[in-house]
Amino acid sequence: MIGNCERGRDVERGAVDNAFGIGSFPLWLAMGIFGCGYLVVTVYANNDVTGVWQWIGIIAGLVFFAAGGFLILDVPGDPLPVPATVVISVLAVAGVTASLFSLPFPLTHVIQTGPPIGASVIVLAFVAVRGRPSAAWTASIVISVIATVWGHVATQGAMWGLAVTLPGYAIMIMGSLFSLMLRPMARQLYALREANERQAARDAAAAAAAEVRHRRLAAVDERARPILTRIVERREFSADEVAVARLIEAQLRDGIRASDLDLPQVRDAAWRARQRGVKVVLLDDGGLSVLADDEAARARDRLAAAVAELLADAESGRVTVRIHPPGRNTLASVGVDTDDQVELVEFTAAGTAHSSSSATPAPSADRWPAR
Repeated sequence: MIGNCERGRDVERGAVDNAFGIGSFPLWLAMGIFGCGYLVVTVYANNDVTGVWQWIGIIAGLVFFAAGGFLILDVPGDPLPVPATVVISVLAVAGVTASLFSLPFPLTHVIQTGPPIGASVIVLAFVAVRGRPSAAWTASIVISVIATVWGHVATQGAMWGLAVTLPGYAIMIMGSLFSLMLRPMARQLYALREANERQAARDAAAAAAAEVRHRRLAAVDERARPILTRIVERREFSADEVAVARLIEAQLRDGIRASDLDLPQVRDAAWRARQRGVKVVLLDDGGLSVLADDEAARARDRLAAAVAELLADAESGRVTVRIHPPGRNTLASVGVDTDDQVELVEFTAAGTAHSSSSATPAPSADRWPAR
């Protein structure tokens, strides 16, 4: 039952409601079938009733029970919220009252009391299951009192009126036992499941961090090991080799300071721009980390393509790329500072860009606040 409920789990309902399938399609279907059965039996048992006001009362009772059943399945929260509990209990009592006092005196069919009494028992048993057994038993006792009064008025006998409500208490006892015994077990089950999910999330985060470390160590090993080996062996470096070493050092620094920009197209574009004499600064203050995985991947790809294009167009000066901290209106900005012009391009997470330029030199990126 828990597995079926999980397919349509409503996180607002709580662990117990989910375990009992409250609000699930099978339970809606079962209640619908019961409602159809209620209607068929009521029409069959009261086919001799001709009074308009009697049928109005019988139909009103059906409407009261339908409203109570709908609230039982639809209202979220565990236990059932107090206002909803009061409304459902009153609807059950009103449904029984309207139905019984609309029946003919004396009864013309033995099952005329069956649909309203049965519906009230089902509704109130669910109230008990949803964590309000006291309200359910109170409403049941009130219904017994009303049935006793009705039996006396209907000349069936007060004890006969009381007797028609007594079989329903077996179902009430079962619902109360569900509430008292199985609800704590359901809570513990979902608490264990949530603990497992949290542990799995921690394990996934640790694995992701280990993967990042492994990737960075592999990059260091691939790009820096030959240079470090030559330094240890005290070999001479040519001017071109020194330039390449500096480019590698800058690339490794980018991977640490701007991990979300450590993508092949950005690395290649930054490498070529630095070869042309452009000073490239890449900064990452975590703006992508708060986005959903899919949204962050799309924003990262769009930003990487735009940054690679801007770096490809840069011939001199400084290009500063910064992913902003979380909570900013803009996701990232790219500042292009040349000898005669400063251009600032701002990007949002949705992929839109805004560009502004000025002939006045912009502040150095080294003086930008990190947060």
